[in-house]
Amino acid sequence: MASSPLMNGPSGSSRTRGTGQTTGHRLRGSSARPRPIYRPGLADRLEARLALSASTSTLPTLTMIDVGTADSRTLTIDYRVAASPGSDASQPLTFGIYRSADAAFSSDDVAVQDAALIRVAVDDSGGPAASEGAHRISLRLPVGLPIDTTHPYVLAVANPQGSTATTDPTQAASFRKYTIGVVTHGGYQNKSWKNGPPWALQIGTLMKQQGYDAVIPYNWVRESSTPGAAVKQGPRLANLILRAAEGFASSDPVDLHLVAHSEGAVVNMIALNRIEAEGTPQIDAGYVELTLLDPHAASNAVPGRDFSSSGGLLGGIANLSIKNYQGRANDPQVAIPPTADDVQVFYQHTTASAADTVYNLWGQVPVAKAGAETHYYNLGAMNVTHSGKKGVANWYLNVIAPPLGQPTSLLDPLKLDGTLATPTATTTTAPKPDRTILGNQATFIGTATPDALVRLYLGPTADPSTIALEAQTTADPTGHWSLTTKPLPPGRYRAVAMSYASQLRTRPSLAIVPMAILGRFRVEAKA
Repeated sequence: MASSPLMNGPSGSSRTRGTGQTTGHRLRGSSARPRPIYRPGLADRLEARLALSASTSTLPTLTMIDVGTADSRTLTIDYRVAASPGSDASQPLTFGIYRSADAAFSSDDVAVQDAALIRVAVDDSGGPAASEGAHRISLRLPVGLPIDTTHPYVLAVANPQGSTATTDPTQAASFRKYTIGVVTHGGYQNKSWKNGPPWALQIGTLMKQQGYDAVIPYNWVRESSTPGAAVKQGPRLANLILRAAEGFASSDPVDLHLVAHSEGAVVNMIALNRIEAEGTPQIDAGYVELTLLDPHAASNAVPGRDFSSSGGLLGGIANLSIKNYQGRANDPQVAIPPTADDVQVFYQHTTASAADTVYNLWGQVPVAKAGAETHYYNLGAMNVTHSGKKGVANWYLNVIAPPLGQPTSLLDPLKLDGTLATPTATTTTAPKPDRTILGNQATFIGTATPDALVRLYLGPTADPSTIALEAQTTADPTGHWSLTTKPLPPGRYRAVAMSYASQLRTRPSLAIVPMAILGRFRVEAKA
C-alpha cells in the first residue's frame, strides 16, 4: 500500500466545567451516567418548550456543571440551582450557546445560530427548570455544531446577558471539539507522485494552517490504476481516521471533513460507512462534512451519461477504453452516508470539444441518497474539466480551500433550496414511492441569492440524461422564488433548480451555478 502521511496538530486536555473541575466528557457508550438524548418523542418535547427571547428574568443562584453532546445536534446541560431570596422557581431560565476560541466566555464569542438566548421552563424530567437542586436539560440545535476551527470550544452559558456572565466562571460550562481533515484523490494518478497529487497535499497543508487538529492526505497512487482498487482503500482509510481520533482525549467530540475527487468519493464513502459500523462515540458526537469534487465511481451501472468523448477514431477508442475500465472496476455508486451533516458537491459536464481533449469524465450527479443538506455547484460555465490544470480539484484548491475551517465561506450566499409546494396524494399504482400531484401542474418554491435568476428543469425519471428547461423566474429581494410547470402529460418526472447570481456572472473565475434537487413526482391520467 502507498504511504498515507498523517499531519498531526496540537492536542491536549480540553474539558472544563463551570465549577472549575476537569473531568471526562460523557459520550454515548461511556461508563458514566448515561445521557437520555434519544428517547422517543424527546425532539417534539424540546421544540414545544423552547422559545427564543431577548428578555431577562430574575435568576436564582445557578452553577453550571457540565455540557456535552452525543450527535453534534443535541446539547445536554447539567446545572445546579440554589434557592435565593426573591427567586421564583416558576420562571424560565435563560441559557446561551456559543462558539469560542477558548473555554472562557467573553463578549466576542459567536452565538450558535439563534441560540444566544434560549428560555427553558422545564427540565428533562418535566419539573420546573428553576427549582432548587440538580437538573438536566437537552437543547436541540437545528443545524447542529458545524466545523469551526477558529472557535473549537462550545460554551453553554447561564444568563449570558447578565453583568457577571463574562466574569463568573460558574456560569459557563464548555467542551472542545477536534477536527480531522481528509483529502482523497481519485483513480489513474501519475505514479511519479509518490506522496500523492500536488493539489491534495496543498489542500492538506491549508487545512493544517487553518487549525485542523489532524490532516490525512490519503495516498493510494500506486494502486490507483488498478480496476476495483478504490473499494479496498475504504477500510484502510477508516483505520487511519480512527487512529487519528485516538490521539485526542476520549471524552472529546471529533469532527470530520472529508474532501474527495472523482473515484476518491468511493473511498471516502466506504470509510465513513465502516466508521459508522464501528460505533465510535467520539466521531458519533462530532459533525461530518463532505466535499465531493466531480464524484465519479468507475462503473457502467451508474444511471445517465458520465463522460464526453470527441468524434473520430480517437474518440471511439477513448469511449471503448472508459467503458472497459469501468466495467472491470464495477465500483459501488457514490451515495451520501446517513452520518453526513453537510455535503457540498462541485461538478462539471464540460464537453470534450470545449475542453479541447479526446475525452472528459463528468461528475455523477445527483449523488444517490442525497439529503436536504446536500448543496450542488455547477462549474460548467467556466469550462472546468475533470482533471488537469483546469480540473475541479485545482479549482477548489485555488478558490474555495484557502478559508477552510472558517464559519463562513464564499459559498454561503450561493446556497439554493426548493421543495414541491403542490398538494400530493398517495398512490398504489406507481412502481416507486413517488409523490403524485393533484392535477397536472407542479409548483415549486424555495430560496436563492436575492435577485438571482432561478431556472426549473424537468425530465422523465426513466431517462436521467434527458432534462430540459421548464420555467424561470427572478428571486425577490429576500431571495424567495416560486415556479410552476406547464400542463404535463401523465408520467413520472424529476425536477432540479439552478440559480444564477448576477454579481458572479461578472466574475468568470467565480461563475458558480448552485443546483438544488427538487425530487420526483408523478402525474396521473384523469379518471
